[in-house]
Amino acid sequence: MARRRLLAHAAAVTTLTAGLVTAAFTGTASACSCLPGGEAAKYHRADHVFVAVVLSERLEPGSRYIYSTKVGHEYKGDVPRRVEITTHYQGTACGIRLTVGAKYLVFAHGDSGDRQVESTQCSGTRLASGGPPSTSLPPGTTASAAPTCATAAP
Repeated sequence: MARRRLLAHAAAVTTLTAGLVTAAFTGTASACSCLPGGEAAKYHRADHVFVAVVLSERLEPGSRYIYSTKVGHEYKGDVPRRVEITTHYQGTACGIRLTVGAKYLVFAHGDSGDRQVESTQCSGTRLASGGPPSTSLPPGTTASAAPTCATAAP
């Protein structure tokens, strides 16, 4: 009986020690986590959907990429002919990278009155060569009005 109790205590101490060592040497990880749904759901959640050519890129140190664009066709919303697209500088925080000179179908959020909108990995922005946006939701589904992107720390 005493031997069994000793083994149980030893197992508990080993498990506790392993957990503490793991916690001490494991850093916090974060990743971009998006709501489920295809392009049609992203279209319905977006404030603006438009085609734009990226004219320039600048980085606000430690914060955001800002892309100056020239807007072409508008599918949803109303944006100025020149608008800046902002996004977080880290992909793990749902930021996106755009290429200067490339044409994108932009899914964006925010009030464009200040000539800035925001796009993330979860927004749906993609190269415009893929054609116009899909706008038809499958029967019986709705687009959630919830935010489309969050960072999760497992």
